[in-house]
Amino acid sequence: MRVLVWQWGRFGSGPRYALELARALNQVCGQDTLLSLAEGSELLQDKTLRGAVDLPLYTYANAREFVPRTLDVRRILRPIVRRLEVKRPDAAIVTMMGYWDVFLMRKLHRMGVPVAVISHDAEVHPGDRFHLVLHLQRHLLRQADGVVTLTDFVARQIETRVDRAGKIRTTIPHVAFDFTELELPQPILPQAARNRPLRLLLAGRLKRYKGLELLADALKLLGEVPLRLRVVGSPQDPGEIAALAAFPGVELDLGWKTDRALIAHLDWADAAILPYVEASQSGVAPMSFKRARAVIATPVGGLPEQIRDGETGLIAAAVSPESLAASIRRLADEHPLARRLGEGALRHANTEISWQALAPRFAEMLEAIARRAARRSF
Repeated sequence: MRVLVWQWGRFGSGPRYALELARALNQVCGQDTLLSLAEGSELLQDKTLRGAVDLPLYTYANAREFVPRTLDVRRILRPIVRRLEVKRPDAAIVTMMGYWDVFLMRKLHRMGVPVAVISHDAEVHPGDRFHLVLHLQRHLLRQADGVVTLTDFVARQIETRVDRAGKIRTTIPHVAFDFTELELPQPILPQAARNRPLRLLLAGRLKRYKGLELLADALKLLGEVPLRLRVVGSPQDPGEIAALAAFPGVELDLGWKTDRALIAHLDWADAAILPYVEASQSGVAPMSFKRARAVIATPVGGLPEQIRDGETGLIAAAVSPESLAASIRRLADEHPLARRLGEGALRHANTEISWQALAPRFAEMLEAIARRAARRSF
């Protein structure tokens, strides 16, 4: 079976998801894969990865290019479509939706190729402004032959907003990426007994729904607890960052970070913290697990599905400063706990959410939509 995997974002985890999914479908499941990524993407700055891209596409480098190139998108896609007509896939999957996906989906459907969509979110997060993306996403989901969600929480949200009747539907948890090309050292478990402050990492896109204010309020209740907090990423609200920076032991490393830089910060930490007030799921959680780091999180959205309380991390009892502070204090007081949770996190990453475990589930779904499409063609 031949599968097209594409994602045309330039930053973030979407291109990484496409690259590793295509590789896993090929190496784990024996499928013939075609990979399409955006030229100029951050991922392809690593020259060793460029040979893995079968169908590179120059999209747009900035907002100034976006409008004229979108108006000309049919011509821009023509070389890729011609190659796909020669080497027709049996199914296709887009790993994170973008502005141009609907145009390729139409071309694929005209060729008789069924398309699956990985939906990371069903709603705009508080503080986000990407309402056009949400509109396009719902249109894409209505046209899709298969829908993959990363948590049951998102699947339930989609069911109330998009008619999924007649579609192949499945929930496959967020994978723990391999990062093979980074040639990372083996993860080292946090120290079992510490004579130093607890080290926590808050990392990623630091938007309002990520709970920076909630974390600041929790820190006010932990004045006697020795800890260090490292805040890494691009902030949306400078005021919330300033409030966190006012606490002793807080370090800031702001701005966009590469995967390698984020992993280095994880290796420094004893645990990652997700003080979110709203969430679909987290990409930081599986990355943390892969580096043998537990995750402290609030009980919102799909986070309780990703993080097993007492096994791979700690889930606060409520979305409150008091509950979040209690989880932090527990990890600081019970010295062996970070190591035990780290062991569970690493085991989970290497078994249940590894590509070895999850790639066959993607293959099964893609084969199902291909069989259905073949039946319809007769």
